Amino acid sequence: MDATASKALHYETLVLASGGAESKAGEAFSLASSQFDVTDSLPLHIGEYAALLKMDESRISEAYYHCRPFFEEMNEHVLVLDENSPFWPSQVNNFAYRPRFLYVQGNVSLLKAPSVSVIGTRSPSLEGKQLALQTAHTLAKTGYVVTSGLALGIDGVAHKGALSAGAPTMAVIGTPLSQCYPKEHTDLQAEIAKCGVVVSRFAPSTTTQKWHFLLRNRLMSALSLASVVVEDRDGGGAVRQASFALEQKKYLFIYQSSVENRSVFWPRKFANESRVFVIRKSEDIPRILKKAMETKRTVGKPKEKAVQLDLFALEE
Repeated sequence: MDATASKALHYETLVLASGGAESKAGEAFSLASSQFDVTDSLPLHIGEYAALLKMDESRISEAYYHCRPFFEEMNEHVLVLDENSPFWPSQVNNFAYRPRFLYVQGNVSLLKAPSVSVIGTRSPSLEGKQLALQTAHTLAKTGYVVTSGLALGIDGVAHKGALSAGAPTMAVIGTPLSQCYPKEHTDLQAEIAKCGVVVSRFAPSTTTQKWHFLLRNRLMSALSLASVVVEDRDGGGAVRQASFALEQKKYLFIYQSSVENRSVFWPRKFANESRVFVIRKSEDIPRILKKAMETKRTVGKPKEKAVQLDLFALEE
């Protein structure tokens, strides 16, 4: 086990001993890092950890011996990253719920490549599937890494679309890398690990919870320049990611067909927000995103709304 994996094991031990309280465990781990070498075997410093967490040593010991086998059995191709790792994606550093460690399998350099999330409902219409496929092909052909969450429906179509175009894709998942959800995408996850990259913020010892998938969406948005919500229901996971994207000052793309769909409210809620672009076809995305990024570099934030209007004019 390398030094970063050892640190991750010790951090996860503190999280488990703290009843899943990442903030409490993180504060203790940061203090420990300033006092001794946190890559040392945890039992060597169990007294110090116990004092920092204000709990009995036996509780930490029990958590450690629970977590350790999961790390020892971790796939040899899994790379554990922290903020000091050369491949750490700095774009995630300044956002809420920032992960302390990332678990990566595949082409780790893709974490720093320009990527766009293509996301949507697990139960898409035929039009939604076609749009997802077209979106993935367009982004792949123009050099963006197609990123999605490995879910059924739009996510799966997006990943497969990128792979069918001969391009890598990034899967940001809500489970440890040793697991797959949904089970139907086990083979797809393995293929992405070979032809792209699979990323998780969850340690191998983590017991998956429903809310982990929202943390997955936050991370996916942070890794991406923009999110494209192809199709979703009100309150769906992709719509939640749309909110995260705007919170993180990223760009959001919505198809005109979604805005015109009167059975859902969310597209019209987002449509007039700054950094949101309503598009008619997938080919609009690379051109608009390139222009938006160029404008961001040259004129800064105060001009963003005006730039959005100019970009809409370019669509005509």
